[in-house]
Amino acid sequence: MKPIVIQEHEQLSIEQNDRYERLNLVRWDKPMDNSPWGYYASYMIGAEWIDDKKALVVTTKRGMEKIDFLTMFMTCFTSDLSVEAFSEIYNIDSEAPSIYAPSLKGVLSPLIVLHFLGVVSRIRSLKKGYVHYSENLKKVKGHIKVMKNERKNIAVKRFDRVFCDYDEYTADIPENRLIKKALLFSKQILRPIIENHLSGAKAKIMLSRALAMFENVSEDVLIRDVRQIKGHKLFSEYNEAVRLAKLILQRYDYSISKTSMEEENVSPFTLDMSLLYEHYVYGLLHEAYGDRISYQYKGETGKPDFLYCSSGFRAILDTKYIPKYEAAALDKNVIRQLSGYSRDIPILKKLGYTKINEESPVPNVPCIIIFPKEGNDVKNPFKSKKLKDLCKTPIRDLARFYKICIPLPTMGA
Repeated sequence: MKPIVIQEHEQLSIEQNDRYERLNLVRWDKPMDNSPWGYYASYMIGAEWIDDKKALVVTTKRGMEKIDFLTMFMTCFTSDLSVEAFSEIYNIDSEAPSIYAPSLKGVLSPLIVLHFLGVVSRIRSLKKGYVHYSENLKKVKGHIKVMKNERKNIAVKRFDRVFCDYDEYTADIPENRLIKKALLFSKQILRPIIENHLSGAKAKIMLSRALAMFENVSEDVLIRDVRQIKGHKLFSEYNEAVRLAKLILQRYDYSISKTSMEEENVSPFTLDMSLLYEHYVYGLLHEAYGDRISYQYKGETGKPDFLYCSSGFRAILDTKYIPKYEAAALDKNVIRQLSGYSRDIPILKKLGYTKINEESPVPNVPCIIIFPKEGNDVKNPFKSKKLKDLCKTPIRDLARFYKICIPLPTMGA
């Protein structure tokens, strides 16, 4: 049975029903004064099972069907965010049956693989451990297995060999073998992207560096052993790399030949477009301004997406995944939110107003709303430009409020 397909923010034409209450892709809501109550998609795209037979698919909103997810994912990994932070963007149910969703086939595989490569690239040195070997050797190593040596060597008069058991401290441990195997799958999955996409060169570099690190690691890992391989709580990158490696191998049923097949079905998943856009913008800001940008600094009134602090300019920035802001007025709740940040003493101290207190005059801090539209050929609007110079669109009737449009990259842009 074909799934129900709707777009972001679209209403699902159905009465209130318990089966829909547990879904992440829609919620019972009345988004605007003139809208009826109903199940509405929000800022998430993906595919979910409603019940055993029926599925729901949510695609990108109208006018944004050609989003270049690969470039967005690649840009996210140029920042210094932790591997756990990127994991919050999406969720996959790899144990559930797949869902027919051809409109999403170009989203899930690059997302998992590039997340995996981004995590592996942060591993500074390979974890080592003791691996047990039983081998027929030319000289004694470890302990001689007397019975096996009698059977394999003495009985057949092969006196140049001795069968031994020994342990070796090596990087060729099960975790590294699993990661190496997933890297080889990733190479196959990314082949068409590397050959045909503008961001293919970056993906190729990430993949080459990762494979070079695991050059002396075997790719031999048994399917039955994959589930038993676990990360270590002291190695956060390894934990995430192992989890994603398992996901990649399971997704293609442990067969590298299946990585080149066209995927009409996807595992049930959700992707938070609002959070992805936030991470994408942070990647651009971090590339352009480095440590002048702080992400999600916690104040008394909340955590603004970004703070910018330089010797000549300070600002509070917040992303809103709301394309209407190009022409429409800001929501009052957004204005109140940023106004609160601009009077939040911990936030102001982070911006460099170190002597401020409850009785001090309020600094006149610029508040900047960053919003999307479908892309153009500008790769990083912040690069080689001062943030102050980009604040050219003041918001009417609001002091020091500005809008900056950061386009979503699109295929062919």
